[in-house]
Amino acid sequence: MTTINIPGMKHFNEWANNKSLLLAIASLVIAGSVEYCLELLEMFKVGKRIEGETKLPSIQEWLSLYRNHRRVYYGVTDEFRSLNDTTAKALDIYELMMGGFNQIKGMTPEEINREIQKLTQEKQQEIINTAITYTGVIQEFIAINVIGNDSKKENEPDNDTKKRVRAIQAKPEMIYFLRVFLPCWLFYGDYPVNILRKARHGDEDAIEKLYRLDDSIIHDPKIMEIHHQAKVSKKQSMRYCFKTATGKTPKMKLDLKKIKYNLAGLISIISIVMGQKLTAKEIDDLFNVIARDKGDEAYDPDHIINDESFEKAIQRAKTFWQTIPKPDKK
Repeated sequence: MTTINIPGMKHFNEWANNKSLLLAIASLVIAGSVEYCLELLEMFKVGKRIEGETKLPSIQEWLSLYRNHRRVYYGVTDEFRSLNDTTAKALDIYELMMGGFNQIKGMTPEEINREIQKLTQEKQQEIINTAITYTGVIQEFIAINVIGNDSKKENEPDNDTKKRVRAIQAKPEMIYFLRVFLPCWLFYGDYPVNILRKARHGDEDAIEKLYRLDDSIIHDPKIMEIHHQAKVSKKQSMRYCFKTATGKTPKMKLDLKKIKYNLAGLISIISIVMGQKLTAKEIDDLFNVIARDKGDEAYDPDHIINDESFEKAIQRAKTFWQTIPKPDKK
């Protein structure tokens, strides 16, 4: 396995000992994103237009984006690649990680280890350092340009970059990504198209989820017909499904502990896919060592003392993640 040595992260380095390269990087990136996920979800919850005050695409184009995942993916990533070298590199890291997960499905831990060992120790460390550096940069980019975090103003981009970011945020694919795709995945753990497919077959839970997220979905012909027929249906639950969702936001308890449980479940799933399943204690320890390396706490402030309770929380969170976003192939 890889020996990881990230400057200033002594405790994480010890935690990552004897774990595979991709698993160590993914675990750190995900566990270190808790605060950013919470801030984004809180913004979605209150209805803040993080794409800016720009006109929405026509309803026909809007609905077409639900069914065209590839257009959304490349519309967003191509624009960010063209922004600057930093965002391009961050996307390269994401696609390297997710592409790696896709390739190793079905491989044994021994086979995964053999593939990693083909890389020199220097190359492995270079990949780690690059991933950590550009993950931090992209998180800072989100904090400034999306969340609007004033504490990051000393690193504020120049006027030319701001102008280009505003132009990107006005693209139909980016508006859809920020208003529907990203919050859908963070709130529901799945792609909008998958939930829409269930909703069009009359799944009440799916209908309520989408309607809370984006009430424009009522203009989908099939959803519109379901809504129309619900007015006279003997099945009262369908009527109430639309009624209770009207003007409401997605249902989720928003606090750091909830987000950490969900991300712990995601880390668990990824570790299983990679053939090196992490125990609940190892994932709990991960959050603790990150807190210690940050100098915030001796232990993670939302630490659960009872290991059995944390195990149950992870098992519940694993059912939340229906889809792990990965790059499409052109």
